Amino acid sequence: MITKKNTRIRKEEIIQATFAVIGSRGMHGLTIAAIAEEAGMSEANIYRHFGGKTDILLALAEFIGSAVMGKAAAIAAGSRKPLEKLETIFFSHVELIAEMPGIPRFVFSEDVQRGEPQLAEAIAFRIGAYVETLAGIIAAGIVEEELRRSLQPRETAVTLLGMIQMTALRWSIGKASFDMKDEATRLWSNFLRLVTDR
Repeated sequence: MITKKNTRIRKEEIIQATFAVIGSRGMHGLTIAAIAEEAGMSEANIYRHFGGKTDILLALAEFIGSAVMGKAAAIAAGSRKPLEKLETIFFSHVELIAEMPGIPRFVFSEDVQRGEPQLAEAIAFRIGAYVETLAGIIAAGIVEEELRRSLQPRETAVTLLGMIQMTALRWSIGKASFDMKDEATRLWSNFLRLVTDR
C-alpha cells in the first residue's frame, strides 16, 4: 500500500528540488517543469503546494532563515564559550553551502538583488538578524576576554559573514573548483589571529 506524503514533506521535497535545480542550472534554468522533474512529481503537484514560482522562492528564503540564521540563534543561546559558538556557526554555514550549492546562486541572483521586492526584503531581514546574532556572541567574547577589547562587535560580525559570502561566491563562480572546507579552515585560522591575542 502506498502511503500519501503529507503537505509538509512534499513542500520540503519541492524546496530541496528547487535548490538542486538552481545549483545545477542556475536561476535562469529554474522553471516549474524543472522543479517537478527534479522532485519526481507532476507540475500539478507543485501547484498544489505553492501558488507559483514566487511562492517557492519565498519558501527558499524561509528555509535559509531556518537552516542558517535559526541554527545560529540556537547555538548563540547555548552554554558554550563565545569562540566555540562562532566556530560552530561558521563551519556549519560553510558545510551547508558545500552540500547545497544552490544556496549562494539563489542569494546572489538577480531575482533577489533587483527582482521581487518581497523576496529581497525577506533575505535582507534574515541577513540583518544573522549579523546581530553574531555581534551578540562577539560582544560576549570581548567581555569574557576571549576576543580583543578593541573589536567592534557588529563590524567584526560583518567581516565574519563576508568571509563566508566571498568564499561561497568564488566557489559558486568557479564551479566548485576548490575544496570549500579546506579554504574555510584556513580562513578561520587567520580570523582567530586577527581577533584574539593568540
